[in-house]
Amino acid sequence: MRSESCTPPWRRPRSDRGRENTMEALLWLLLITPFCLLAVAASGWVYGRFRPARVRQWSTKRASPEFPPIDGPQRVAVLIACFRGAGTIGQTVESALLTGCDVYVVDDGSKQKSPSDRTAEVARAAGATVLELPVNGGKPKALHSAFHQLCLGTRYEAVAILDDDVLIEPDFIERSLEKMEDPSVAIAVGKNITWWPAEHRWNMWLAKRAFSYWNFQLTIRHVQSLFGVMNCISGSNSVYRSGLLEHVLVEKTPYIVDDTYWVLEAQRRNLGGVVYAPRARAHLQDPTNFKDWYSQNLRWLWGTFQGIIGHRVARQASRFDAAYILLMLHWTIYVVSAPVALVAMVVAAHQAPIFLLLFFAGYSFWIVAASIGLRQPRLLVFTVPIIISDFIYRCLFVHALVKAVRQPTVENCVWTSPARITTA
Repeated sequence: MRSESCTPPWRRPRSDRGRENTMEALLWLLLITPFCLLAVAASGWVYGRFRPARVRQWSTKRASPEFPPIDGPQRVAVLIACFRGAGTIGQTVESALLTGCDVYVVDDGSKQKSPSDRTAEVARAAGATVLELPVNGGKPKALHSAFHQLCLGTRYEAVAILDDDVLIEPDFIERSLEKMEDPSVAIAVGKNITWWPAEHRWNMWLAKRAFSYWNFQLTIRHVQSLFGVMNCISGSNSVYRSGLLEHVLVEKTPYIVDDTYWVLEAQRRNLGGVVYAPRARAHLQDPTNFKDWYSQNLRWLWGTFQGIIGHRVARQASRFDAAYILLMLHWTIYVVSAPVALVAMVVAAHQAPIFLLLFFAGYSFWIVAASIGLRQPRLLVFTVPIIISDFIYRCLFVHALVKAVRQPTVENCVWTSPARITTA
């Protein structure tokens, strides 16, 4: 009796051949899709690189305000909202003072929660002007109170808003202002870099976040900035025109992520252009455990979907909406490809191992590139954990979407920050 494996393909049952053809098609789809998306991103980058005048012309057309020039860092204030951050606020203030700016810290009711908290004292000792609020009301309310009580809008032409555990480089403000020489630009977004200290050198969650920042900023953020369609800014390290903040700083944002509200208001109301400043470097503290990593990413994605619902994204005829539709298409392919990839890998492991090798080779290529770009060779050790966490991240999209549908707005933009690495 002839074994099935020796049976010629044309003599096998039609159902078996159909199943094999389907799996082969899925494997090829899995292989080709990332390269197609990369080609789209690369074409946008090449166009902006070789036709910069055209890109600038479009950006100028869509931004209605014309802002006055900013006469150096002395005309920029640094504003930091802080809640029980005594362990990190000192170095954050010191790094901000090196830029030549005046630094202001608003203590968001730390003593209300813990009477012995020393957040305000540490910030003052580091050189900041401190405004203490008696009650903890959340970051948006704290920033709104400080901006108006300290009259920052009338005393400064721009305000850099930082998180209380971010360390910016001495030329952060100067590099941001280079992008704001264009009078239509209202927001300059700094570059996120994961702070990866030696005592956490083998932490997979820091490795994952370092890779994610590099990948996102190299592709999506660069392209969006070139075409003036940025949908996401860094609330932890960006510079804003004071005139813009007069419009978007409110006591209560309707979304769980305040900067999502700010950028969508800027785009929807044509309050000014939003650009990425890759030479303005900021070192961020990121989650060091799975629980904090999952919670933070869930909040970010939840806020993103809240913004899509609340600001009626993709329901208007604009370049911003068209770009967002393409981004959501990318997300859809990214999420839907997860179960397809898992099934394909299982099948490939038994029938066509070469496709499994190609799959890992594709990931490895990006991780090698990231390790070179970030000058972090140890990133290569985390190839498998990064791949696994990437599949978990796809599930996060679904979780966040369900959460946004069930709760499209929030009463207060208040959350629990991830555990910090003390720098004091």
